[in-house]
Amino acid sequence: MPATKGVLVVEVTNATANGAAVAGDEVIVGIYEKSQMLHSLNGEVDADGKAVFEDVPVGDNIVALARAKHQDMMFSGRVVELKPTQDKHLAHVEVYDVSLDRSYLSVGAHHIMIKVRSEYLEISEYLQLINSSDMAVSSSQKDSQNKEVIVEIMLPEGFKNLKPTSYFIENALVVTEQGFYDTMAIPPGEFQANFTYTLDITSNTMDIVKGITLPTSNLIIFAELGQAELRGLGDTDNQVTNASGAPMKYYQLRELAPNEKVAFQIVGFNVGTSALSTWIILSLTFGVIAVLVVLRLRPKIAVS
Repeated sequence: MPATKGVLVVEVTNATANGAAVAGDEVIVGIYEKSQMLHSLNGEVDADGKAVFEDVPVGDNIVALARAKHQDMMFSGRVVELKPTQDKHLAHVEVYDVSLDRSYLSVGAHHIMIKVRSEYLEISEYLQLINSSDMAVSSSQKDSQNKEVIVEIMLPEGFKNLKPTSYFIENALVVTEQGFYDTMAIPPGEFQANFTYTLDITSNTMDIVKGITLPTSNLIIFAELGQAELRGLGDTDNQVTNASGAPMKYYQLRELAPNEKVAFQIVGFNVGTSALSTWIILSLTFGVIAVLVVLRLRPKIAVS
């Protein structure tokens, strides 16, 4: 007869070199059946780096999700199936020491794609966020709600309809008049984020200013504008072809520093008509000219 109870062992390891001991760290385990929570279990990491939970419900549709709180930050493991054919189940949570030094953060490849609609610009941004340390980076800067301000993204004036589509989590973002900031710590490694927004077209000329908030290796601006024209970034003879074989000019800037601004104009809109269907591709890239495939790679980390 299949078992109805089992033992769950949660192993907690610190991936930061010479990091702080995890003994005494709090462990929280959620037990779920068909996405519905059955129980929430609390424990503590012992001297061997484990938290042991006995008499845990098991079954064909029952799973466990373990989290560990290390240096006041919560880290999540992977979902573990609690199969009734096993007496003992193992879960693992990897934690990191926490740094408040945001100088570890930078941007590698960053792509911005702007599609011109009849009455607005539809903009998608893709960026490669890099944490060069082996710690989770948080921040000592806090907002009025006591939330950490970790990564700030500046957007052009008048942006609307901001929507994160990967990496950034909507309920962890705070939107401001200047853009938005993320309140979740950044684990070590490289992560790819995507978000979209719009800008209303209100005149024949659009002034666009993109603020830089993190060190960025290369800025490449591709322009496929039809009858419109991009101004303000100087002359260029650089040219590539798009997928249909049409030529596209591009502009390149290197080693952008925080607080720099990239300002330019798009001239030649015919306000009030629906004949605008041109794509502009702005690409902040590191070593390659390619649109990123953006996946949420980030470990599940939440600021407590």
